[in-house]
Amino acid sequence: MARHLLRWMPSPQWAQELDFVGPRISPAPWSWLLLLLGLVALGLVLPRVQALADQQLEAEATLKRLQRAVHQQALASRAPRVAVKQGDEAPALSPDAARHAAQLAQWLGYPWLTLLDEVDATAKSEQAVMLGFSLDLATLGSRADSAPDVRLSAAVRDDASALRWVQAQGGSAQLLSRERLSTPFVAAAGSYEWRAEAALAGGAP
Repeated sequence: MARHLLRWMPSPQWAQELDFVGPRISPAPWSWLLLLLGLVALGLVLPRVQALADQQLEAEATLKRLQRAVHQQALASRAPRVAVKQGDEAPALSPDAARHAAQLAQWLGYPWLTLLDEVDATAKSEQAVMLGFSLDLATLGSRADSAPDVRLSAAVRDDASALRWVQAQGGSAQLLSRERLSTPFVAAAGSYEWRAEAALAGGAP
């Protein structure tokens, strides 16, 4: 009974003041219509905005490619002029420089490896051990068939071995000196105690 009486009794003033939610207000039908129209418009506009953004990115990439192509074309058109200008400004060789260049080309074109192979093969055939090989480039003339003088040194077993080694170098070979080795050694062919030095005129064994 008391419960039914409280149901029909009005709420006190302090209870109404504690109502934080407030009365419920039902939205009007036209507000739902506006919300629906806004969603439809948003769905129509978003694809167009995305398409415009893609077109802008593509246009920027095309512009960069065009700028790069223009820059490369400018560099390519400038390069021949620079090369021609540098060629025009190249000074002519003086007679001394021309002779030096020709001599240098002859030095580089001389068959050094062939000469080394021949000298080494001669030493092996006479059982001599090569110790030194030097060229006198000052004796290399300007003619194509000229050859420099060569100085050779080898370890030999005795005087006879030294003479045979020099004679095997050819008619232009000459024995310059013979002296004892500071450090003799023993090989398969025997004991090597002497150092012989020879000169080849024209560098041809």
